[in-house]
Amino acid sequence: MKNIKIYPNDWLQLHPYKQSGTTDLYYTNIANRIYDIMEKTGLIFSFEDDEPKQICTRMAAYFEDVISQTNIWRTFITTHKEMFGKYLPFYTPDDHYYDDEVNLEDIRFLLWHYTQQYHGYRKSTFVNPDNATNEKTGKLIYQLFCDEWTTAPENETLQKLFSPEISYTEPGRYEELLFWFHYNSYLFTDHSLELTERVKEILQKDPYQENINRIIIQQHQFLAYTDHTALLALTSPEWLYRILPATHPDTNAFKLVVEKSTYKMISDEIKSKNLESYEKFKKAADGKLLVYSQDLNEIKEFLTEKVGISLDKEFHFLERLRGKKLAIYATPEDGLMFMDTNIEAIKDENNPFYDEKLAGEKGLSFFIVGHCTPSMLKILEEKGMLADAQTKSTVSVERGKAIIHDDWQFINRYFTREYLYE
Repeated sequence: MKNIKIYPNDWLQLHPYKQSGTTDLYYTNIANRIYDIMEKTGLIFSFEDDEPKQICTRMAAYFEDVISQTNIWRTFITTHKEMFGKYLPFYTPDDHYYDDEVNLEDIRFLLWHYTQQYHGYRKSTFVNPDNATNEKTGKLIYQLFCDEWTTAPENETLQKLFSPEISYTEPGRYEELLFWFHYNSYLFTDHSLELTERVKEILQKDPYQENINRIIIQQHQFLAYTDHTALLALTSPEWLYRILPATHPDTNAFKLVVEKSTYKMISDEIKSKNLESYEKFKKAADGKLLVYSQDLNEIKEFLTEKVGISLDKEFHFLERLRGKKLAIYATPEDGLMFMDTNIEAIKDENNPFYDEKLAGEKGLSFFIVGHCTPSMLKILEEKGMLADAQTKSTVSVERGKAIIHDDWQFINRYFTREYLYE
């Protein structure tokens, strides 16, 4: 090891305890060796401040998790497989992939994830999963983990977190676990930042708040229970319920927390109203999926004369769309909806604004920004109406498209934190 950049205190930031032991020292050393690898490959230059240290400690924590069989990483890959039929997005595991061991594909995905969370977020860009430097770095980290596989120690303190002997029905115990997992576990990098941004937002609306500490505590708790994570858009209570062994005596208590803190239900009244709007639109549109126009007066006439709705205060926003290219659609889940961004990317014979070149450049935004609802995105993807969407690939245009369309559901959940509840 060339130099020491990461210290035991850095390592403990990702752990639910404060006192380091010999196991922690071992993995701190692994984190430093990963840092050396990132310097060797030059990947380190894609990041700022302490981001390289964060990535190295998190990669070492993944190794510790797999060695200790604490079931955190395994829960992610098995849940992904349950949802999408394969262990990971972007990377196709070979015959040597094992869900209870370290795998090159896991490491490459995590490097993509952390690069996206730091570099991608800062640059407002989608990081190419085929990035050559990430690939080279991933192979060297994988070799390091293989070399250490037989001697790496299990972290017995972490193993106790989910053991049947630990009860989380005692007051405060569940929240202690939840807060660590949401804000400090190695999987998630941005939750503390989201907390800061939420508090700032509240203070901007009312700068004369008397008790800032109370606001911070309330939001800290609220987000830990309800915030959707980048990985599969599940909440932290949902993750903990999945991680906890089914034989654990507190399984039902964890499930109850999920049911109380997850807001998925739409009232019957709204469902009925949305379905009615959908039926009206479907009839007025003569079977077309979307209706396009750049003439707001034409849009208003369509809504009032054909759809048969009154443009009351619910539609006060329409004036802000004057002069924009618009697409109107409706689904049974969402009712009547409007799109006003990157309409040119929709490959539809009825779309007068479709532009193949712009579709190739802007189509990706439908998956990562959320120009439409998840239910509409599903329809557009299934009908091939976003077929031009791609990311830049050093392999081929086809690979650039496959990255998006093979894993569009993961990508959409990752960036928008939303998905179609079925």
